[in-house]
Amino acid sequence: MPSWVIVGAARGIGFEFVNQLSANSNNQVVAIIRNQSTASVLNALAEQRPNIHVLETDIFSPDSLREAVAKVEKVTKGALDVLIHNAYSAGTEAMFWTPSQFTGKETELHLELTETIKANVIGPILTINALLPLIHNGNEKKLIYITSGAGDVDMTRKSRLAGQIGYSASKAGGNVVMAKYAGELADEGIKTISISPGWVETPATEGLTANPAVLEYLLSAFKRLDPDVAGMIKVEESVKAQLEVIARLDAESSGAFVSHHGDKKWVD
Repeated sequence: MPSWVIVGAARGIGFEFVNQLSANSNNQVVAIIRNQSTASVLNALAEQRPNIHVLETDIFSPDSLREAVAKVEKVTKGALDVLIHNAYSAGTEAMFWTPSQFTGKETELHLELTETIKANVIGPILTINALLPLIHNGNEKKLIYITSGAGDVDMTRKSRLAGQIGYSASKAGGNVVMAKYAGELADEGIKTISISPGWVETPATEGLTANPAVLEYLLSAFKRLDPDVAGMIKVEESVKAQLEVIARLDAESSGAFVSHHGDKKWVD
């Protein structure tokens, strides 16, 4: 029975992973969330599908993480096939400031970088390390990091996206970390990949793009990459494509950084 852990599963992309994976009753799906207050839809789905197991966990607390791993171990009988780390931070209120706009704003710069690096680099390392003994016992042995095309230097250069310093830098850092794990764990049959989900319509992105200026800023930038881009894609489409990329992950592609298409096409 394939086993999956989705970290950051309460809403959006993480929830859709749980939804699509749990539709197959052969899958055991553990949904790790930060707070039950945002998980009403997830809990409602779990009531309908007994193969969903919801765990409230603070991944930055060693005690909380150990408790979660113990519960996962019981659900999955000591083995884990696939870990998908989707939890992240988009940044602070200064997320769209350009580098020079932080001049004289050292406190804001520090907060922007520490917030995103903690969530997007340190968090995945803590989670992977905690669950790695179970991955060793799994059949698939796959570690998945949900990243962003914003972490790609060429994408940033061509789109001229000058803001989102913390988000972009931390996602790039996370991609490097996953490549490091790929190198370290290759001889043990463990494979990793960083997948950008595309420009996806989720509660988080809808909140940002509700501001017309932000929407125009992003759309203009993405049109420099693909003139045919009209807007965001549906979360169902993104997750379905990502699962196909995960299914194809093998030793040769381990450590790669790709889009939901399995290539470097970051937006549709």
